[in-house]
Amino acid sequence: MKKLRGDYRIQGEGFENQRHDKLIKYSKNFKKIFYIIKSQNQVVGYSVYYIQLTPTFQGFKKKSVVCSISIDRNFRRKGFGEKLLEESIQEMRLNKIASVLLYVNVNNTSAIKLYEKLGFRIIKETKNICGKNERCYEMELNLV
Repeated sequence: MKKLRGDYRIQGEGFENQRHDKLIKYSKNFKKIFYIIKSQNQVVGYSVYYIQLTPTFQGFKKKSVVCSISIDRNFRRKGFGEKLLEESIQEMRLNKIASVLLYVNVNNTSAIKLYEKLGFRIIKETKNICGKNERCYEMELNLV
């Protein structure tokens, strides 16, 4: 997948403890929910989601889970992450997704602030999801 080479670099900048083959797997398996953001025809970030169906008394509730999100270091703190999230969340609302779940390293304060600004709230602290022996927060945004 030649076209993803730049995205490998972006993933490496955001997730040093994760392997690049995960990005290829995500792009193949989640084509419809693999978002990229560009600046002057250059990919500067991406986000990948999958949908979980949860049974309820009324039928099924759809929850979106963020698998991976990253912005090129040179484009951080310029609104690209916020725009990427806002547009993907808007599309989820249109597709009747009930909530969005993500995990973020407890030390990634700038990402946590961004997620909270967009309405996410911390549900709990967990370990080994963001990387081996790393603590992270599970955060959720209710859309309904």
